[in-house]
Amino acid sequence: MPRPILMTGKMKQQAQDEFAAMLADMKLSDGKISYSKAFKYKDASAVLWLTQLAYSKTVALVTAFEDEVAWHGMAARHAKGEFIIEDIFVYPQEVTGSTVNTDQEGYTQWLYAFDDETFSKIRMQGHSHVNMSVSPSGVDSGHRAQILDQLDEDMFYIFMVWNKRLETHTLIYDMANNVLYEDGDITVKIIGDDSLDGFLADAQEKVQKKRPLAVKGKTKRDRYEQPEEPQGSIWDCLHGHTCGMYDHYEL
Repeated sequence: MPRPILMTGKMKQQAQDEFAAMLADMKLSDGKISYSKAFKYKDASAVLWLTQLAYSKTVALVTAFEDEVAWHGMAARHAKGEFIIEDIFVYPQEVTGSTVNTDQEGYTQWLYAFDDETFSKIRMQGHSHVNMSVSPSGVDSGHRAQILDQLDEDMFYIFMVWNKRLETHTLIYDMANNVLYEDGDITVKIIGDDSLDGFLADAQEKVQKKRPLAVKGKTKRDRYEQPEEPQGSIWDCLHGHTCGMYDHYEL
């Protein structure tokens, strides 16, 4: 569920009242006090739009690089709870298969070379985790905390982690509305992607899944034929994966 970023006066008072009530009847078995309070919003969600350009560039980066790679995005607020990533840019960096380190001098020169309008829209940071999961690392969390400290009360900032399976982890800090959206709270959409809905609906009507055929003489355990091994594509063959029926092609 979406969560608040800043403690409001009402939230502080609620936490103080609950803590005081807990202290009134508390018996200490080890001399320690532990208190935890989680605040969440109900019925709040966000939509993150990517232009075709931003999406294509992101997929190209994530799939082409064998090491991690990071980028910034030009982003704008579309409406309450809706944001658009218009374009992305790669900044100076040094990378390995699992790390990205900013070339600080080169980054500063790169950043201040933008015109004022573009500079004001750089409100997104993304990076890849190559073939690993998209769960944020301790370094990622520390970096986000640093950026969050720099945000004014009317700003927002978007973080995304991608991997080569095109899985994503997304956070949106919406300071203006005091809401932190994460993953399941966010619907990611590509502008213009709805033009494919009709095509896919028509294709689903035409493409039927083949059902397994019963085979006589088999035991109950082996009653059905085993499905054939999936065949790789020419793309798979070119990139060193199982080629299947393309093994005999000379490319």
